[in-house]
Amino acid sequence: MNVSNAAKRCRVVLLLIFCLLLSGCQKSIVSIFTSSEHTELVVNGEYKPFNVPRMTMEKLMELVEAEDADYIYEVFSPAVRESVAGLDEQIQEFIRFIKEKVTDWDFLSGGGNTQRQDGVTTSTRSSFYELNTDKGTYRCDIGEVLKNTEQPDLVGFSDIIIYPEELSSEYAPKKPSGIYIVYPIEEVPQEAITEPYPLEILMELAENEDMKGIRQLFSSTAKLNSKEFLEQVPELVDFFNNHVTSWEPYTWTQNIEKFNQNMAETREMFFYLHTDLGLYRCDIREVLESSYPVDVGFSSVSIFPALYHGIKPEYEDEIYKENCTWGRENMGVCIIGSEQVK
Repeated sequence: MNVSNAAKRCRVVLLLIFCLLLSGCQKSIVSIFTSSEHTELVVNGEYKPFNVPRMTMEKLMELVEAEDADYIYEVFSPAVRESVAGLDEQIQEFIRFIKEKVTDWDFLSGGGNTQRQDGVTTSTRSSFYELNTDKGTYRCDIGEVLKNTEQPDLVGFSDIIIYPEELSSEYAPKKPSGIYIVYPIEEVPQEAITEPYPLEILMELAENEDMKGIRQLFSSTAKLNSKEFLEQVPELVDFFNNHVTSWEPYTWTQNIEKFNQNMAETREMFFYLHTDLGLYRCDIREVLESSYPVDVGFSSVSIFPALYHGIKPEYEDEIYKENCTWGRENMGVCIIGSEQVK
């Protein structure tokens, strides 16, 4: 009888521990049962990932609090450190964002993947977190290369991307190098944004029916890769002049990333268009600087029916997701639902 009671008590204790792990109290529980777990992400100059993804964010928050930009820099793989020219500045912005805006955070989920091909083993992991601020909720996705038997310089952080939660359709699939932060327009660092906004320039040219001026805003690469570009510009002018009653900026992000196989400084701005057809969104993507001048200019302008700020699309809404990402996967102009306005 006593043995039976002891066994029951043991099962209850194990169940409680399991519940604590699921509820997020991982740090204290893990430290009890994995006393050999290391406490640093970089050991003797080499990246050493934690077994528990939550501990990765805990360490990052510790480094942010200490404003230890040098350590955060070392967490990124040698390949990223070499290829991302503005990584130091990105880290400083990351520290500023976390310290000034984030009130608390939580671990959402994560998953790893190991591939073996031609004798090469590559292990990666993606971890997803929720960052809460006074203005709303952000997602923070962290990508890591845990192992690469052929290119050890890839091991370490590959990317950190932070974006408003409702923009998961746009940014969850994106895998930049370095740190990528997407801001709602009201939270953009004041010194970062310049006016006039690209939409303001576009609207003024449309009002004057300056087709040539609009075409000149687009890069040579965009014009070359958009088969119907010449027909798209008059459609854009017609939509702006006959249907748009007002507009407002929504989000902003500016980064150093790979564009058309070359490193470039890019900017994405999303806008809301108030029209007689309802609320639309206008996404403008452009290359500001590149070693290949033909890439500089607008790469895409996409317009489609929008959801209101703060509303997440349904997970199953594949059409909306395609609308949101059209401008990243294509070049030129696209007006979704333009058949309604002809």
